[in-house]
Amino acid sequence: MTTKRLIYLYSDSSFTPWKENIFARTVANFLASTPEEYYPYVTHFVGFTSEFANFLKQFDIVFNVCYGFGDEGQHDIVRWLEDNGIKHTASNYQSQLLAKDKLHLPEVCAKVGVATPAIIPLSEVSTSDFTRFIAKPRFGSLHQNMLVFDKENIPYQQLLEKDEMIIQPYLSGREFTVGVIPNEEASDYICLNPLEIRPDDEREIYIAGQQYGRTEKVLYHDLDAETCQAMQEMVLRVHHALGLRGMSRTDVRVSDGKIYILDINTMPNLDSNSFLPFIAQHQGISLQEIFRRILLRLEKEEQVRERGLVASDFI
Repeated sequence: MTTKRLIYLYSDSSFTPWKENIFARTVANFLASTPEEYYPYVTHFVGFTSEFANFLKQFDIVFNVCYGFGDEGQHDIVRWLEDNGIKHTASNYQSQLLAKDKLHLPEVCAKVGVATPAIIPLSEVSTSDFTRFIAKPRFGSLHQNMLVFDKENIPYQQLLEKDEMIIQPYLSGREFTVGVIPNEEASDYICLNPLEIRPDDEREIYIAGQQYGRTEKVLYHDLDAETCQAMQEMVLRVHHALGLRGMSRTDVRVSDGKIYILDINTMPNLDSNSFLPFIAQHQGISLQEIFRRILLRLEKEEQVRERGLVASDFI
């Protein structure tokens, strides 16, 4: 069997818009986790040039873990790769852009029978039936630049100064994150067990990360099996509806017994301290196994295209 040439494409945290966790140890772990049928290389993203595109074309596959460069986001990197005909592992540009756009998420979710918090225009917040709200960047990620406020104290000036903020009711309840990866045969996708994001105290307002206080990762939560299964099924429906490829991770809230999709991450971070590898490792799925499944899934998708089959023939 001929060994294929694989190259990991990344940017240091300091070069990415949202400062993702990509460090030397992360890249070293990638190299150690490469499936044996691939020979690995590594390159730092150096810019949107034809010379760099020609360099990447020398490899059989680009394993895309580049979350941005300068002011450009991960979807911009993907668009450039696709425009240059470079085969890579991440979801395509249109799918990523659609997933990042929170303004259109309710429409996507409604089509597959999944709930997501309503979007409320700023002009209607003061007359809304809700009393607490959260404002998010329309295309933001990683729980940054979010703002929680009450109806009695609407921060109009802050909201108007920020670029394209969307406002939703703040749902009190429990938050979970659910990873999606290919199944063992790479014939379809499966959900990993939900991980609960829990505040380190009894406060009602919290967001994953540090912005509203510390949160903890809870693998062994007491969520009942029926709700857990329903949550996984909803996440898979959204993953398929968006046409995502390789992997994804979706944040979910359970509020008053109802499940709501909050946000979809089309390229979950793969540092060992990040959510998806952490969850998978505790299910006995190593990073090398995740890589194997992603690459095998990509191969099968290419075979489907070459045979002229439709997606339904594949899954």
